[in-house]
Amino acid sequence: MKKVKGLSASKGYAIGEMVVKGKHTKETPKFSITDYKAEELRFRKAQAEYNKELDALYIKTKEEISENDAEIFQAYQTILHDEELFGKALKRSAEEMVNIEYAIECECNEIVAIFETMDDEYLRERATDIQNVCKKVIEILLGGENDFLNEIEGKSDLIIVADDLAPSETVVIDKTKLRALVTEKGGVTSHTAILAKAMGIPAIVGASGILAVAETGEKALVNAFKGEIILEPTAEEEKSFALLKEEYDKKNKVYKEAEKAPAISLDGVKMNVNINSGDKESMEIFNPDVCDGIGLFRTEFLYMDGNDYPDEERQYKVYSTIAEKAKGKEVIIRTLDIGGDKEVPYMNLPKEDNPFLGYRAIRICLNEPEIFMTQLRAILRATAHGNIKIMFPMIVNLEEVLKAKEMVEKAKKQLLEEGHKVSEHVDIGIMIETPAAVMLSDVLAEHVDFFSIGSNDLIQYTTATDRLNEKVQHLYDCCNISFLRSVKMIAENAKKAGKYIGICGETASEAILIPLWLALGIDELSVAPSQLGKVKYLIGRMAKTSVQELMNEVMSMHKIEDVRARLESFLEEIDR
Repeated sequence: MKKVKGLSASKGYAIGEMVVKGKHTKETPKFSITDYKAEELRFRKAQAEYNKELDALYIKTKEEISENDAEIFQAYQTILHDEELFGKALKRSAEEMVNIEYAIECECNEIVAIFETMDDEYLRERATDIQNVCKKVIEILLGGENDFLNEIEGKSDLIIVADDLAPSETVVIDKTKLRALVTEKGGVTSHTAILAKAMGIPAIVGASGILAVAETGEKALVNAFKGEIILEPTAEEEKSFALLKEEYDKKNKVYKEAEKAPAISLDGVKMNVNINSGDKESMEIFNPDVCDGIGLFRTEFLYMDGNDYPDEERQYKVYSTIAEKAKGKEVIIRTLDIGGDKEVPYMNLPKEDNPFLGYRAIRICLNEPEIFMTQLRAILRATAHGNIKIMFPMIVNLEEVLKAKEMVEKAKKQLLEEGHKVSEHVDIGIMIETPAAVMLSDVLAEHVDFFSIGSNDLIQYTTATDRLNEKVQHLYDCCNISFLRSVKMIAENAKKAGKYIGICGETASEAILIPLWLALGIDELSVAPSQLGKVKYLIGRMAKTSVQELMNEVMSMHKIEDVRARLESFLEEIDR
């Protein structure tokens, strides 16, 4: 028995037979040429062939998974037609009179080396995308077939182990036979991770050393909760793991059933359980009959989908459609939250050393009133179609709130004068995701209708930890006492002012924290659609009176490990 650890990219359990890809990679040959023009023609043919393949993969992914995930292949087409990258390769081939595939590999290695030194994990992952495109072009130039796909033909219960997987390889694998993905490289933001989540396939990335010990044909157990792969398991280990997986599968059926009922604690306290939304796929599958509304509607996709700012009509159509689909249930629309890790080329945002602390979210909106007014007008017009609320992100002082509210009133006045219908009262709230907003939450509560705690950023800013940085990821912990005390302070200030309070971000559905959210009187949790049933089920298994005792106990603790152990112990008691 051997164990290899990595990062959990898509949770789940899997038992299967490993197929190892890329353990013995072939070297790209180098040879002299006499006709440069012939090499350029070879490249253009390969480029056209790969472009056609990417078109087919886009259609396949759009039909089988989602349009959002299919966009990966459009990104690959952009790389494929990057004349700076391939123009340099053609120039090298002509100047050194070497074959084009070797020239492409040289240029690719130089660019990837630059990207891999960057601090931003997202940018490091994009180096992998460049590498994948170049490898595929070289493969076509060499006339090679995909030996890996041929190797898995006819097999079932597959655990694919690879140095890395291109999205094109992930998509074409038969999902009925695929049990898990394990890669030596990559992070939780890699396209492999994103696609695995979308397909519901357990996945572990960054499993350093896996290729050195894994062999095709061997059995393996994948625990994508712990980020652990067990190779050559004993009969006893396999039996125990199978029981664990069986229990997990049974639980998932119970959770699915719980989706249909409201979330009410044993002593009759109801919590609203909303979903997060903000892309075409989530809008299409949104089902208001199994949730209490949309607790976070992200609007960034409207700005990131095109080459220019979305106009008022386009935004109005999207907002009014989702409001009507909600059938009177709340839809909390977060105003534009671009910046940080989300870039839009046409906005020409400045390059910053610390983008998460820089020009982003409400700061852009207040500084670019035309952009902000267009969005506010569209949202306000959509309030005539349903229960829409407006939420401002990244607030750090009262001045921002007052200025933003002033602009809402200005937009409302304009619309009424133009003869548009606008709801008489529109709730306005803010995201509490900075320590500044936490410390000022008593004051801010007097000027808004509701709070939504943006837990991902609040943990990041409270712990001064870049959640995408592998070196400090261990510090980004939802059981950090400072974070939990912050939530308690926010909740208490909201309740004093009689204001509604919700939580969005990963901690809203973090099972061990749900007892604390109930104890603190959180009104609403906004979660990924896949987590609805589990969250509702757990709320129904506990009483507010008992979890208040637990909360007092946890809040008096000093060490993260003690907090986690106590919360996990409580969860085991109720989640049976």
